[in-house]
Amino acid sequence: MQLAINTINFALIIWVYKLTDSNFAVSALLLAVYMPAFFFGLFAGVLVDRVDKRKLIILLDVLLALAFIIFPLIRGSYPLILLDVFFINTIMQFFIPAEGSSIPMLIKKSHLFIANSLFTFTLYGAFMTGFTIAGPILNEFSISPIFYMGTGLLLLAALLARSLPPLQVNFKKNTLGILEVVNSEMTETFQFIRGKLPVAVSISLLAMLQGVIGMMAVLVPAYMERVLKVHATDASIFLMLPLGLGMIIGALIIGRFFQNIPRRIIVVPAIIISGILLFGVGVAPDIAKALNETEIPSKIRHLRYFFNAPSLASSFIIGAFLLGLSTVAVIIPSQTILQEQTNDQNRGKILAVLAVLMNAFAAIPVILAGAIADLVGAQPIFVFVGILITSIGILATKFGKEILSGFLPVRFKEFLGVDG
Repeated sequence: MQLAINTINFALIIWVYKLTDSNFAVSALLLAVYMPAFFFGLFAGVLVDRVDKRKLIILLDVLLALAFIIFPLIRGSYPLILLDVFFINTIMQFFIPAEGSSIPMLIKKSHLFIANSLFTFTLYGAFMTGFTIAGPILNEFSISPIFYMGTGLLLLAALLARSLPPLQVNFKKNTLGILEVVNSEMTETFQFIRGKLPVAVSISLLAMLQGVIGMMAVLVPAYMERVLKVHATDASIFLMLPLGLGMIIGALIIGRFFQNIPRRIIVVPAIIISGILLFGVGVAPDIAKALNETEIPSKIRHLRYFFNAPSLASSFIIGAFLLGLSTVAVIIPSQTILQEQTNDQNRGKILAVLAVLMNAFAAIPVILAGAIADLVGAQPIFVFVGILITSIGILATKFGKEILSGFLPVRFKEFLGVDG
C-alpha cells in the first residue's frame, strides 16, 4: 500500500505543478491531503480502537484502489484531482491509526524499538522506490500508468492483509452519541498527555516533521526547474532516491546499534543536522554564483563543479542522503515513545490526535510556502526554515532547556511535567 501511495504522491505533485505552473496550486493539493484530518481524524481514532483492525485495513485498501482507478479519467481537471485527493486522504485518516496501533498488538513491548526500525525500513523503502520510479514513468508514459500500477498494488495489499490475525480489543458498550464519544476521548487523550513531557515532545516533533515534509513537497518542483535548471521529474534521482536510501540505512543502523541509547541523544543532533542541511539548500545557489564570479586557485578549481547548476543538483545527493538519516533518527525514537506510553485501549485515539496535530501544523506552512515561493522564490524559505529548525535543536540541548525553562509559563510547564 505504501508503495502505491508514495508513487502517486510524487507523481501528483509534479503533475499539478506542470498542469498549473504554480507553487500555490501544489499547496492547495497538499491542503486537500491535510484537511481530512480536521474533519475525520478524531472520529477515526475512536472507531479504530473499537473495530477489528485487520478487517478495517482490508476494506480501506479496496476503497483506495477504487479511488485510484478514477484518476486517469480526471487527470486533466485540477478541481476534480483535488476532490479525489481529498477522498483518498479521508480514507487514510482511518488507515494510519489502524496501521500504527496494530504493531504493538502483534509483538512484545520489549521489541517495539526494533519493530519500529523495521517498519520504518519498509515504509521508507516504499517511499524511496515510489518517489524514484514516479519521475521516470512520468517522463516516458505520462501519469495514467502510475494509477493503474497503484490500483494493482492496493488490491495486492488487501490480499496480504487477510493473513493477519484478528486485531480487536474488547470494549464496554457505550450508549453515548458519536460526538459525545469524540469529546470524551479528546478530553481523556489530553489528560493522558498531561505531565508526560516525552509524549508531548514526540507528538510535537512528528508534527514539525510533517510540516517540513509538506513544505519541501511544495517547493521542490519549482526549485529544481527554476534554480537548478533540471526537470522537476529528475528530483526522483537527485533528491528522492538518496533521501530514501538515507532513511532505509538510517533505520537499519538505529535499530541495530542505538536501541539502548537514550532517545534524546539520538534525536537532538538529528534535528540540528536537519536544520543545517535545509539552510544549505537555501544558500548553496548563492554560494555557487559567488564562486563562479570569483577567481579561484587552480588547485581547488575542480571543486567549482559541485556549485554549478545543474551539476549543483549532484551535490544535493549527499545532502539528501544525510537528511534521510537525520529524519529517521527523529521518527523512530518518537514513534517508539508514543507506543511505549500507550496501551491497546487508547493507542488508536492517541495516534489519531497525533494525525490531527500533524496536519494542523503542516497546513499553514504549506499554504504559506506556496504563496511566498510564487512571490520571492523557494530559497529564502529554505534559509528561514533551516535557521528555525537548527534553533529548535539547540534549545533542546541541556543548555538550551535551561534557558527556555525561564521563559515558559508555569501552567505550560505543569502540563508538560517540566520541573522548575
